[in-house]
Amino acid sequence: MEGIEVCTQCGIPTYITAEHTWHSSGFILQNRDTRHILIFIESDNLETLLKGVEDIVGVSIERIVINTRRRAARAYMDRVIPDILKEQVRDGKLEVGKVIQGMLGIGYVLGYGKFEVVDWRVKGDDDDYILLNIENPYSITLGTVDPVAAFEAVMGREMGYSYQEVSPGVYQIRAFPSRHPEEFKGRLTMRKYAYSEGNIEYQRCNSCGAPTLLGEFSWDLDNGLIHSRETGRRMVFFAPSVLEAVFDELERELGETIPEVVIESQKRLTREGMYSLDLKDPEEGLRKQLALRGLGNLASLSVGERGMTMLMENATIHLMLVGLAQGLFEHAYGVESKASWEIVEEKGLKVEVFPA
Repeated sequence: MEGIEVCTQCGIPTYITAEHTWHSSGFILQNRDTRHILIFIESDNLETLLKGVEDIVGVSIERIVINTRRRAARAYMDRVIPDILKEQVRDGKLEVGKVIQGMLGIGYVLGYGKFEVVDWRVKGDDDDYILLNIENPYSITLGTVDPVAAFEAVMGREMGYSYQEVSPGVYQIRAFPSRHPEEFKGRLTMRKYAYSEGNIEYQRCNSCGAPTLLGEFSWDLDNGLIHSRETGRRMVFFAPSVLEAVFDELERELGETIPEVVIESQKRLTREGMYSLDLKDPEEGLRKQLALRGLGNLASLSVGERGMTMLMENATIHLMLVGLAQGLFEHAYGVESKASWEIVEEKGLKVEVFPA
């Protein structure tokens, strides 16, 4: 996409390092409000994890996922869109379509796909709408919500939306004024993250400060895609608070078995080869990859055929990390396993995995 600046030395989009910091805690902090963080993760992990949860519980979780993602995406866009820009659109001084197209440039950088605003009407009444296409969204459920959230943030109004696939991999989205479901009022709370200083150190680009490990990934800025050069898997930046709010709401609605369901879903997709453990140097290799993804600081790891013990400081999405640990062990040794975990005060997440 034209107009997206990249570092002349490492080629990483400058928006990434201007708006985010890879911190010693193992978090990726949002610079405008460091209580908010992102993870950098395989998009298949998001889609497959949620689909796995849905398959295990046997009911659709789409409405919870959509409303949680919309709230988080709107909050993010509210932070990055200047108030004066919002005012000029609402006053009719700027065309909303052009502003939204510009703001969706952020999505190209974050790996969300290719966006095109097709048509819009803004008169300040209930007949307002915006029509746009997204090509190759990182997730159909999650990815079609993001441009709607941008429209909400600019206009300061709640929006409903519909979408349809108009050609292979291309979805047309229509957003329009509509009240959000009353059932979620006061719920779906987005977590703000506290963290302790860690010992993660990054080699960084001398020009922009990006971790040099990001060089393992390629940005296709014309199409809004990020891929791992090693595995070819697609990557995306995403708010972990969305997943945690979804899991909390599912537990509220469906009961206390949800944590085990989430762990099982993540374990299955990890065991099937989404990730693997380098047994020659498991601790350092895993520490680097977890921190690069913003999942926390691996304080210690002990692993062998008889079991694995992992201690994570500043653990992001602890249920997902428990499933990840269990899946890594099963994938490495080809055995079924059982796992136990606890949050240890002042130490973090402790996970123990043993052969079943």
